[in-house]
Amino acid sequence: MKTTANPRVAVAYVRCSTDEQHLGPAAQRTQIESWAAREGITVAAWHTDAVSGAAEIDARPGLVAALADVVRLRAGVLVVAKRDRLARDVAIAAAVERTIGRSGARVQTADGTGNGDTPADAFMRHMLD
Repeated sequence: MKTTANPRVAVAYVRCSTDEQHLGPAAQRTQIESWAAREGITVAAWHTDAVSGAAEIDARPGLVAALADVVRLRAGVLVVAKRDRLARDVAIAAAVERTIGRSGARVQTADGTGNGDTPADAFMRHMLD
């Protein structure tokens, strides 16, 4: 059963995994803040992990907390700077989508890639995951 999620409230998730980051935590935060200002969305909570994108959900305390906050805050969005910051594994990304989808929320990227509802957007999300 879906609860009422507010599409104007987001929970942000930032992930970095290597020393060579072209989009480190500060850059991801800036990108998400710019997206939120442009879209008129309030970021109600921030969560960060320093793990591989292939790590299981339970090995990512920041992601676990972000998922809980989506429900607790009735946020309509879990936002990441880019899709690969969420996961680098199709099954993990799908599990995140299902988990937040139960509360009426969805994953959005600050860069806009794959954010829509078209088959092309779904294909792009799958390719990136």
